[in-house]
Amino acid sequence: MGSEVQLTTSGGGLEPATTVSSWLDPRVRAVTGPPTQSSTVLANWPAMSVYVSVQYTQGGCGQVRIVQGRCPNGPNQVMMSTATWQQASLQHLRLGSTVDLGVSLASTYGAGPFDAPLPVTVVGVYSASADAFWGGNDPGRYMQSPKGGTEASATLLTDSATFAGQLTTSGAHQWANVATSATFPLKYTALTPQTLAAATAGLQATASHNVSVYESLSQVQSQTHEDVTQVRQILPVLFVQLGTVLLILLLQIVRFLADARRGEAAVLKMRGNGTVGVLRLGAAEFAPAYVLGALTGMALAYGVDQLTRVWWLPARIGPAWDWWALIAGCGAALVALGVWLACWWAMGRSSITLLLRARPPRRRGIAVSAPLAVLAAVCVIGVVLTATHSVTGALVQVTPVLLAGLVALVVAVGLAPVAAWAVRGLLAARAATGALAAAQLGRRAGAALALTTLIVTAALMVLSISVYSRGEQNRATRTAADLGASVVIDAAADSGSPTGPGLVAAVDSVDPHHREFSPAVEITADSSIGISVLGVVPSDMQRIGARTGLAQQVPWAALAGGSADEPAAIASAWTTPSSVGQVIDGPTMNDQSGPFKVVSVLPYVPGAGAQTIVVNLKYLLAQGDRTDNLAFQVFSSTDDPAALHRLTAALNNEGFDQVSIMTTRQIRAGYDATATAWASKLNLVVSALSVLAALASVALIAVASAGDRRRDLRALATGGVHRRMLRRATIGEFALLALVGSVIGAITAPVAAWLTGPTMLWWSSPPAQPLTRTGFSWLPGSAAAVLLVLALVVVAAGFGWRLTSSVDDSHAKVSE
Repeated sequence: MGSEVQLTTSGGGLEPATTVSSWLDPRVRAVTGPPTQSSTVLANWPAMSVYVSVQYTQGGCGQVRIVQGRCPNGPNQVMMSTATWQQASLQHLRLGSTVDLGVSLASTYGAGPFDAPLPVTVVGVYSASADAFWGGNDPGRYMQSPKGGTEASATLLTDSATFAGQLTTSGAHQWANVATSATFPLKYTALTPQTLAAATAGLQATASHNVSVYESLSQVQSQTHEDVTQVRQILPVLFVQLGTVLLILLLQIVRFLADARRGEAAVLKMRGNGTVGVLRLGAAEFAPAYVLGALTGMALAYGVDQLTRVWWLPARIGPAWDWWALIAGCGAALVALGVWLACWWAMGRSSITLLLRARPPRRRGIAVSAPLAVLAAVCVIGVVLTATHSVTGALVQVTPVLLAGLVALVVAVGLAPVAAWAVRGLLAARAATGALAAAQLGRRAGAALALTTLIVTAALMVLSISVYSRGEQNRATRTAADLGASVVIDAAADSGSPTGPGLVAAVDSVDPHHREFSPAVEITADSSIGISVLGVVPSDMQRIGARTGLAQQVPWAALAGGSADEPAAIASAWTTPSSVGQVIDGPTMNDQSGPFKVVSVLPYVPGAGAQTIVVNLKYLLAQGDRTDNLAFQVFSSTDDPAALHRLTAALNNEGFDQVSIMTTRQIRAGYDATATAWASKLNLVVSALSVLAALASVALIAVASAGDRRRDLRALATGGVHRRMLRRATIGEFALLALVGSVIGAITAPVAAWLTGPTMLWWSSPPAQPLTRTGFSWLPGSAAAVLLVLALVVVAAGFGWRLTSSVDDSHAKVSE
């Protein structure tokens, strides 16, 4: 039922399938495809002493393999499965034989007596599998009904003509006790948060008819609602992080372009033009690029969106473009326009004397402007609110930007005085090359903004890798805590009463030495506040049991002590407060409450649920032979399909006809598909883009300072400074810029992790067990910091080398 919506009548008269289909609410129809119709009646087969389902399913013959005979094409013709045919052969049935069945005329499906005759003719034999068409059920299986029960042991496939007429040829009875169903497959491309919510409401309206609704949309809605809510909070915050870095880069670019036109702006003002004239000059150059860039950016965004859906996101994600994306793009264009207008407006209001200067005048000492003071105050407030846990959730992810921004503002404000102090110290130490590099860095226009960008991006990159790594560790730990082993097999029965010894016998038959499989039996609590008891084989769990994320290993050997009268137990502190040596009461196999002595208390035990103590299976089974409130599991260290198939067959032989297999890969995939897991991946992408923006900022300094640098280096060379020293100083300037920015940013990352970790969104649905680690992930974080620092320094030094080479080439041409 996971990929479909099914409407089924509860019996009574034969309801036309088209009528049942019409009951589906239009809001559900919008997300489903054409229905598959089916009719089923429960019949008694006296000769076999079993009950069978006589079923017609539209297109059913195309979903089975016909082994003998043919598909039914007339009234009262049926096909049997190979398993049923083997049992029927004992009654000397052949193709063409008539089987006398009895159906009920009661108004409730499954209710007797089954005395209305229904003779059917066997025309074929089929085999099938439990695929999506059959709702995950195998129509080909055969199972003996329990004594006194009316569960169907087998499915006989028939033609629609069987239900088209009256029940008997004499016309004595009309069809009754027929369950009619319409199954609608889901259209995944039509599912959005909005249509899913509407379809869920439509299912409630559909249920008002006299019909049973089987669907998974409501569960999907409840599971994804929190994810969708978190996505709507997380994505804007991530884009704020990237937008902050891009805004700094944009400010650098616009200021560079404006500074390149300072002389022309001065000439315009000399001719009597005011601020508007200067803006007109800038607009003539800016407008074409602005319009072309905005349109190209929109198109590029759509192209990247499509590539992301195809290459990165899970399958069945269709193309989409909504108005919010267009509004966001227009907002970004307006921000760019505002930055350009502010820079050119400030230049237009400058005096002619100031415009004629090669560069704006520099202030001595530490000078903090009003805008910088406001930004610093905002950063401080944000950091304090996070530190005091006044802000939680998605907004916490802004804190690393605020913290790194605050550090960057302090460093940028102190850059000039610190550089001057370094120059004096280096000159005193006769390190002329280093002094020249520090002097150039301290006086270079745009160095403060580039340093700010480097600090912020380095902090975000290192922190995002730490968060991603920590999230991966937490999800792996939670998966191990949920399962308790690499693979867990749940075993149950539709009928009968399977036993613990039967489970052990099934495991022993395929793995006598328990190298791969280990049986476990749990006595579930009678109430929500009661204690459950899980019996395991301690020696097996030492090899098979999960260890991922445990601060201390589970002392399985401690369960070897005790006795059947008072078994040793391991308790989980998160739901079963107890202490070593304490005796607690719990359910036993003799249907009474009994004592269990606690020999170890752990934060949690992998594979054990809430309010569950773990004991030795040998002592648990020795207490009695109860059959109620039992759950059966097999812990496995292998996911080999052949081995699991052998175990499933052995379990079926012991009466466990419902076997489900859960693997670490399946459970982990569910956690990896949550909004928080995807956010950590997207955070890496955002941080990587931020690093590229930082490199662009460093490159912009090289481009913007090329003219000034040629004049400075030419003057220094004329004054007797060796060209090799000039080259080393220029390369050292860029390397120092990248080194200072990246190191300070990398150091900021662990502080940001300490501040934001406890209140960050790690889960869509937090685990009950105390297993979430929130601190900085030192190994991957430190490795990322070292690699990032080295990469930025090397690239920045490359910019410096390229710049000095171009200056040398220019100087050589002038000399010629």
